[in-house]
Amino acid sequence: MAKSESIATVGYVLRKFPVLSETFILNEILSLESRGIPIHIFALAPSRDPKFHEGVTRLRAPIGYVPGPADHRSLMRYVRGAASRYPRAFRRELLTVLSRGRPKLLLRFLQAAYIAERAARVRVDRLHAHFANRSTTVARLASRISGIPYSFTAHAFDIYRTDVSPRVLRSKIDDADFVVTISESNQNLLERVAAGPGDKIRLLHNGIDLSAFRPAPAPARPSFTILSVARLVEKKGLPYLIEACRHLRDRGLDFQCWIVGRGNQRPRLARMIAEERLDKIVHLRGAVRQGEVPDLYRSADVFVLPAIVARDGNREGLPVSIVEALACGLPVVSTPVSGISEVVLHDHNGVLVPQRNPWELTDVLHRLITNRPYYERLRANARPSVEDRFDIRRTSLSLEKLFAQEVA
Repeated sequence: MAKSESIATVGYVLRKFPVLSETFILNEILSLESRGIPIHIFALAPSRDPKFHEGVTRLRAPIGYVPGPADHRSLMRYVRGAASRYPRAFRRELLTVLSRGRPKLLLRFLQAAYIAERAARVRVDRLHAHFANRSTTVARLASRISGIPYSFTAHAFDIYRTDVSPRVLRSKIDDADFVVTISESNQNLLERVAAGPGDKIRLLHNGIDLSAFRPAPAPARPSFTILSVARLVEKKGLPYLIEACRHLRDRGLDFQCWIVGRGNQRPRLARMIAEERLDKIVHLRGAVRQGEVPDLYRSADVFVLPAIVARDGNREGLPVSIVEALACGLPVVSTPVSGISEVVLHDHNGVLVPQRNPWELTDVLHRLITNRPYYERLRANARPSVEDRFDIRRTSLSLEKLFAQEVA
């Protein structure tokens, strides 16, 4: 597609790239590229993910990995270039950073200077970061050094965790042209934090490729299949799903449960499965390639994510996996944490249960397994409930308009 005339190059500032659990970032970039938007990626660290997205092969954007302390010669060569190109702003920001007395912030400054110089050389018109923590810190500093405008997308842990400073977050919002966030719940929080007008905070859902996530014809399966695709971390609430599976087994129901993902809770989950003798019913599948995920949804009967607010305040924003499951025609059982209730509509396309409540989760799954008319009604509403709001062609168009409007 021809290059868009409304905007030149957008520099994406990312913590790592590509990351298996962050398909939404790659999909967003690919969709923007399909619209003719040139992208340059600045990754603060290379990904160590052994299972890359197949979509990376379609990416046209050059990926520049910002040097760290181990490659200080390359880093400092560009830092000196930024100091020469932007002497006053560079000196001002350096003095501010040094006055904070935080070594990590100094490293972020050096990385920002690198990006400022590289962005000037490749003629980047704006910077956009994902997640309101490290990557936005660097994008903001690069913007203050170079004068290139910046924006960022806020997701979940980057704004909800108890160690997030409202003062620092407010300063990032203040300096940004606009802030994108993925749910109304997030938007309300950011509007409370922001010092200025709330209209700087824009709601824009993570879109998905609806042509890739499509329902399968209702299969005749030997047993009811429960699926959860999630990182195995505290906020996903997966121990409650395993406990519910124990209760369902004890009620004599015929079903299988597949948990797909990886994370630091895997040992705990495996131990629970072994202790409850659920190894023939509950299966930890590990991580899979993104291209395999749609078939997983199509081979299941229901998607379950018993999300919780973690001890450190971390929680979901609006999980892409829920949207993908609904697009594939799966009813979703989840909890009303943050933005989940904005997409899972109780008794319409799924069911919401209180967090940390395996008993109600058990009762809901029991009903879905045994009450076919009720199940089919939820299933029929699943895909239509996401087709309008979560089509990546529409969400990328909205983001393109924001980029063009603010740069213009």
